[in-house]
Amino acid sequence: MTLQNAFTHAGTTSDTFLRENLDWLNLAANWSKFSATAGLGVIHKGYFEQGKTILGPYLPTTGGESTQPYQEGGALYALGLINAGFGSEVIQYLRDTLKNSTNEIVQHGAALGLGVAGMGSKSVEAFDDLKTVLFTDSAVAGEAAGYAMGLVMLGTAAGEPAREMLQYARETQHEKIIRGLAMGTAFVYYARQEEADVTIKVLLAEKVLLLPVQ
Repeated sequence: MTLQNAFTHAGTTSDTFLRENLDWLNLAANWSKFSATAGLGVIHKGYFEQGKTILGPYLPTTGGESTQPYQEGGALYALGLINAGFGSEVIQYLRDTLKNSTNEIVQHGAALGLGVAGMGSKSVEAFDDLKTVLFTDSAVAGEAAGYAMGLVMLGTAAGEPAREMLQYARETQHEKIIRGLAMGTAFVYYARQEEADVTIKVLLAEKVLLLPVQ
């Protein structure tokens, strides 16, 4: 229901439903709380100047230990969604939060936020920050890092970033990370079909990204 409400009111800044049902929302736990908070980013998409003010009560406190990681992670993702593709004002904040947090759920939200805010930016610095998180081999944080690395390099067909992502997909044992890197690689080659052919043939031959059916 929270996702349906977010999509229905995308970009309208109308969060009346959420404000009128705070008691019900407070019952949300874990990833439901993450999604409900992230939904604010969909509702306020494009409201760049007020993004951090709106999400202020939910964002991580500076230098403090995460007490509500699902809420904080969701708020970081929401901040990225508000600034999707136009995140120059929040990218540094998201990078700093990603580097300073040790909680994998907060890192998950910061990575997703950084990915959508920096979408198509080709930022080597953001990519390297995400790669550092990926290399911790945390399934939760690493999956989001994989998606985000691809989003930062969206449509660039950049060979070296794609090579690094696929190399780690060969090494990790976490299916979530492999899934994130598979999608991330697809983002790198978005709308660059002919340039993706060689990579696709290699992956089909190696069966690197074929996950078991569950």
